[in-house]
Amino acid sequence: MQSHPGHLQRRLGLTSAISITAGAVIGSGIFLKPLIIAQSLPSVAWIFSLWFVLGLVCLCGAFAYAELGAMFPEAGGQYVFLREAWGEEVAFLFGWVFFWGINSGTMAALSTAFAEYLLPVFHLDPSISQAHTLMPSIVASVMILLLALVNHFGVMFGAILQNLSTFAKLGSLGLIVIGGLLVSKHGDTHAILSVANPPAELNIAGVLTAFIGIFWAYEGWYQLPFNSAELKRPERNLPLGLIAGMLVVITIYTAINAIYMYWVPFQEMRGLPIGANQQVPYLTVARIFSPQVADYLTLLVAISILGAANPNMLSSTRAFYAMAEDNLVPQALNWVHPKYGTPTIAIWTQAIWAVFIVLYLEKFHDITSFVVFDSFLFYCLTVAAVYRLRFTRPNLARPYRCGGYPFTPALFIIVAIGFIITLLMNPEERRHALVGLVILAAGIPYYYWRKVWKI
Repeated sequence: MQSHPGHLQRRLGLTSAISITAGAVIGSGIFLKPLIIAQSLPSVAWIFSLWFVLGLVCLCGAFAYAELGAMFPEAGGQYVFLREAWGEEVAFLFGWVFFWGINSGTMAALSTAFAEYLLPVFHLDPSISQAHTLMPSIVASVMILLLALVNHFGVMFGAILQNLSTFAKLGSLGLIVIGGLLVSKHGDTHAILSVANPPAELNIAGVLTAFIGIFWAYEGWYQLPFNSAELKRPERNLPLGLIAGMLVVITIYTAINAIYMYWVPFQEMRGLPIGANQQVPYLTVARIFSPQVADYLTLLVAISILGAANPNMLSSTRAFYAMAEDNLVPQALNWVHPKYGTPTIAIWTQAIWAVFIVLYLEKFHDITSFVVFDSFLFYCLTVAAVYRLRFTRPNLARPYRCGGYPFTPALFIIVAIGFIITLLMNPEERRHALVGLVILAAGIPYYYWRKVWKI
């Protein structure tokens, strides 16, 4: 078998570009994280401020990625940006961590959340019946393998799945927002629960918990550049897809949080049991429409999560394809199927490792914590690449220039560095951060083993 019998093909338009960005972001976070955020912060004002401000911070990052993506419209996305700005060694370490932790960990976390929401639809709830304790891992693994299968058969199949799931969840979230605005509260529609958790004082631990939850909800905004080699007119559609997609997400998140807070007031959220993450969206839908409609919410969330996980196969595996092109990983990973035009070996290799993480790390929070930490290490370097390339390669064509430069990249970098330092200082989160650092360090000897000594 030849290592590279096919080529990636430019088949994705602007609609798919926006769909990949918005669909990659809107997944489990907006459903599973509002409760822990409300129980970590002292007021509604703080909740709205962090959701909105951190969304703008991610938008600042998207501005930088848009400039880089328009400059380098080839498969590999963030890997290519790091290679061009900081050199092959840094780019390789990103790809190493991306494979072993960031991308696979994101898929594992999303598939775990998918199982958590899908199983109750079939009356198989592990929290109720011990007989079903293995079901979440089985369902999560099946979801990952199903996405690999869909994306194996062509980028258009993955894009169709992405578009359908994105339109479905945007429509459903929009319906919740519209219903929440139009429907009036009737008498004692809901009773405020006794406040088991008194109002929190603002503290570093609470803010950090909120940051992790919100950043996880925005995770995925960087996905689109991985598909640069498959975008039509990437110099136009990549910046538009990134920025428009992020604006859609920020608008939806702000609106849906307002509806949550109106129908499940802050004090009631604080009174809900810790860990009852599904209760906020469930109670909201039940009170706007009916408990019967709310019973279908779990299916909506499962579809939403499926759509958020799909870009990890549709987009992210292109980084491993690019690394194989540079001879930094086994050449099999750049093999493109001659008929379907997809990097099938890269897709299935990533899927198998993600399944392993599902079986090893069962707790949703554990997975999201080390994914967020690893991600931000390289977000900083990637956004900083805008400054470096403006200095080292000023004459390179820039079809799109970073909006708000030089201030927007600086804002993103400052927030990201502060977040990383805080993670390392927090005893509860330090363990996850250290796991990320160990994975990163393990890539250094492998790089020199393969690249320098040619073994």
